[in-house]
Formats: sequence, C-alpha cells, structure tokens
Amino acid sequence: MKSLVRGSIGVTLVCLWLSLAAETPRIAIVMDDLGYQDRLDQAIMALDSRVTVAIIPESPGARRLSRQARTQYREVLIHLPLAGLFQDDCEPALTCVGLDWPAEKMALHLADALARVEGAVGINNHQGSRFTRDSEAVSMLIDGLRRINSEQGRNLFVLDSRTAPDTVLERKALAAGLSATRRHVFLDHFPDPDSIADAWTQLLAMARRHGYAVAIGHPRNETLAFLERALPELEGQGFELVPVSDLARRKTLVTGLETPPYPVSR
Repeated sequence: MKSLVRGSIGVTLVCLWLSLAAETPRIAIVMDDLGYQDRLDQAIMALDSRVTVAIIPESPGARRLSRQARTQYREVLIHLPLAGLFQDDCEPALTCVGLDWPAEKMALHLADALARVEGAVGINNHQGSRFTRDSEAVSMLIDGLRRINSEQGRNLFVLDSRTAPDTVLERKALAAGLSATRRHVFLDHFPDPDSIADAWTQLLAMARRHGYAVAIGHPRNETLAFLERALPELEGQGFELVPVSDLARRKTLVTGLETPPYPVSR
C-alpha cells in the first residue's frame, strides 16, 4: 500500500513538472527614466503595448506620457527617485525619498507622485543603491505604500530594480503582504550593441530556465534599435511578452533567481 501511495505521489509530481515545463516562458520589459527625452520617449511608446514604462514623477513629460499610456492600455510605474551610494539625481534635481522619513511623509510623497503619474499600477526605484539596502528606510516606504493602497483602494506593487546586490526592497514588500517582483537583467547596463545582445541572450535563458524573467532598459538609441528588432521575434522563439504586473506575486522568492549578476548601478 505504501509503495502504491509513493508511486502515486511520484506520478503526480512528474505530471506537475511536465505541466510547468510546457508553459510558455514569460518575459516582461520595463523601460525606465521616461519623462525627459521626448523623441526617445515617443519611440518607446511606439513599442509593443505590453512593454511597461516607468515614469519619473517630477519630469516635464510625466502627466502627458501617463495619459498617453492609458490610451494604449499600457502599464505604467512610478519611477521613484531614491538615494544612491555613488551618485544620484537627488536635490537639487529631483526630490528623493528621505532615509529618515516616517511612513506618513512617505505616503504623502507617494500620493503626490500618483497625481503626476496617472494610472500607475506600481513603483520601482530610480537609482537607490543606498536607500534600498537601508532596512528601516525601506520599511517606512513599504508602510507608506500600504497606507496608500488602503486609503485609495489601490493594489500598487513593487518592482525592485536591484541597483544594489544587498537590496531589501523586494523582500520587505513581500513580507508586508504586497505583490512584488525583481529585475533580473539590465538590458543596457553597458549600452553598446554587443552587450545589449548578450544581456538579451541572458534574459531568454533565464526565462526558459525559470519560466519568467524581468528586464529593465532605458531611453537610448541602441536599446530602442535592438528592441524594435527583437520584440517581434519573441513569440516565434517560444516566449510570451507580458506587462510586469503579470510577474508580481505574493509568495516567497523563486529558488534559482537569487544568483544572476546584479551590477551595482548608482
């Protein structure tokens, strides 16, 4: 009887594995830093509408781009400026979230960002290699985000851009019960065509191995030229392009996605 039960469990696990293996690997592309370069921003807005855009709230194009995205049924994130270890765009250029801000001030800042980036479904960090490794500061930010969700009836999620290898942003969001995911590949950390192609190859390999992967790119001529060629080929290569919210989750991190290289980026 025991051997029969063990055999039944084994068959069930094999069937589950085969089912998961048969699913089409999903890829999400997030384009950061929108709002300042109109020509490049518009080229991004001409990409497949499943490409998510992350708009800097204080940028001159924030309201216009977020409204344009809504007409395209395109997903929008608040690209939230945070303090970096080596460099950042904080004062006097942008208002960065303070490491010592209480949750109430965090919530007010997020509410202002939501008014500028209309229809945003989540946040991701702009720079922030200093902020996202500060456990107390991140806890206050996540608390502020939870307050906004409760007060405004939203379900904002977190995309951890992973600009520092010891970031706690995704982990804190998941622990607080928020949906979250992470960036796995920077498409243009090195913005030459060969490096972008190498990053794309890494992205596809990760998606095949784990079932999904998230990439972040930026408004750069080389990145756009590559995506204009590569995105239409994804389906024929056996991948599904999805908005990044499709890959946000409320569960523990997937084993195996802990080890890829995470270049420190400000």
